[in-house]
Parts: sequence; structure tokens; C-alpha cells
Amino acid sequence: MMHTLLAAWLMSAQVTPAENHGAHGDAPGLIGQARRLVEDHGDAVWPGISTAPFGILLIDSDTERLFCHPGTPGGFEAAGPDAATGCDYSERPAVFPPNLLASFPAVEGKPTVVIGTPAATGRDPDAWVLTIAHEHFHQMQFAMPGYYGGIDALELSGGDESGLWMLNYPFPYDRPETSKAFSALAAALVAALDSRGTDAFAASLASYWQAREAARETVSNADWRYVELQLWQEGVARWTEQAIGAYSETLASAAMQARERTRTELHGLDLARQGRVALYPIGAAEAMLLDAAGTAWRGIYWSEPFALGPLLRRLVTASSLTGAP
Repeated sequence: MMHTLLAAWLMSAQVTPAENHGAHGDAPGLIGQARRLVEDHGDAVWPGISTAPFGILLIDSDTERLFCHPGTPGGFEAAGPDAATGCDYSERPAVFPPNLLASFPAVEGKPTVVIGTPAATGRDPDAWVLTIAHEHFHQMQFAMPGYYGGIDALELSGGDESGLWMLNYPFPYDRPETSKAFSALAAALVAALDSRGTDAFAASLASYWQAREAARETVSNADWRYVELQLWQEGVARWTEQAIGAYSETLASAAMQARERTRTELHGLDLARQGRVALYPIGAAEAMLLDAAGTAWRGIYWSEPFALGPLLRRLVTASSLTGAP
């Protein structure tokens, strides 16, 4: 059931407009680059991510090619080894939209990155490789013991087993006091980011926490559990692609640009207009704050899932005692 839920949500949420950005390179070669990126640098960010499931379903015109998946699933035909990715692959006629960017249990119930070509998704090669790192982190999340039961325990689906609750949860995005509170939250978050490494960090962090709590008070407990889930899941995945990419000489510039875009999005955050996607830069920026104090939060992330609030509260408390990140 939870596999179906997640599949429907991600398929609906991650389809992107197709654009033509010119030549994008060979997609299997870029998949190989993404795999090497994670193998070489991923464990420095998230220990164990290099061994997480890494099946990738590439949607290419009328064909889907499944790379790095164990065996040949029903409906696919084995096509042999692929030198570019370093994996065996199989193929079938296309099932999914060509501009999809997602991770969900798409093949035999295993978390799978399902992705269109760079041309179909409108991403340049470097951004496309970082997107695979982002989606691979979702594979690690979904493979976490207790993930699906934990999502059910949040009691947010309202009985909807189609998965669309993840996309269509009735959060009051356009409630004036909520939208205003999130704009204030975003401004305080930028100020906290800018104060990292300075004497002002503790005070700026405390101000951000107050703005965050003020936003929480404008919604119900269930609504806030939904916010925390999005920050924990999507926001940290966005931070992850930037953090891993920063280790690569060839991708460091793209990772820095992605980080700057997150900051720009916070400046222009409009919850009423943007809806759920406004939560992504908030979660990524909260991960940046947590990382300013070191890497210990990354272990707690797995042991206390589905919310960043408790981690931030610890950071606020520690910073108020020491006066520094």
C-alpha cells in the first residue's frame, strides 16, 4: 500500500516542463558520472549512501532502459552490460512520461530513480547529474527500516490510498496569516544563513526559531506534521545534491549555483502562490544551518525521522549556551 502511495505522489509531483536546452550529452554516460560521484563522495555526506539501491529507469523516447537493477524484471528484455554506467541493463516500451524526475518503488517494489533525458527534462548535464544524486538520496530514505510504517503513523493520508495526499494534502497555503508567517520565516532563515561563522549566529538562529514557531502556530498539528515531513524528505534531498556535488571538481560550480538558487527562492518565497514547493528551499536551508554546527545531526536524522524541528531545537539550545555554531 505504501509503495503505491509513494509512487502516485512522486509521479504526480516531479514531472517537469520539457524544454530545449541544446545538446545534453549521452544520458547513460551521465548516469555513470552520477554513480561515480556517489561512490567517490557520497559517503562523506551520508555514510552508506554508496551502497543504497541505485536502480535507474531512463525514459528515452519510446523506450525505457533499466540500469543497475538486480536481474531482469517481468516486462523487460535483458540487453546485456552497459560500459557507460558499469551496469547490466534491460529495456521495455516506455510507460512513464518522458519528462519525469522521481524516485519511487517503480520496479518490483524496489526504490528506483525514474528519469527522462536531459533534453526532455530541460536540465543541463551537470544539473541532471546532481538531480540523480538528489533522487538517489530518496532511494536511501525509502530503504530506511520502518520508513513506510513511519509515514503511515503520521496519520496524514485521511484514508486516501492513491498516494495523492502527498501532493494534494489540504494545507492552508493561501491562509493570509499562514502565508505571512512563512514569508517572515524565510526572511529570518536568510538572516541566520548569512550569520553563520559570526558572533551574530546564536541570536539570528534564535530569531529564526521564533519565526518558525510563529508559523507553526498558524496551522493545526497535523498540518505541521506535513510541513516537517516535506522539510525532512524533500528539503534535505535538495541539500544533499548540493553537498555531494561540492566534492567534485567538475560539479562544484553547479552545486554552488544550486545553493544560491535556494537562497534566492527564500528571498522570493510566497507560500500562497508556490504551495508545497515553497517548503523545499526551507528544508534545504535548515540543513545548511544544522551543518554549520558539524555533522552530528546527520546520524540523528535517521534515528529521529520525519521532522527537522527537534534537530533545530537542539542547535538553538546549544548555540544559546555557547554563542557560536
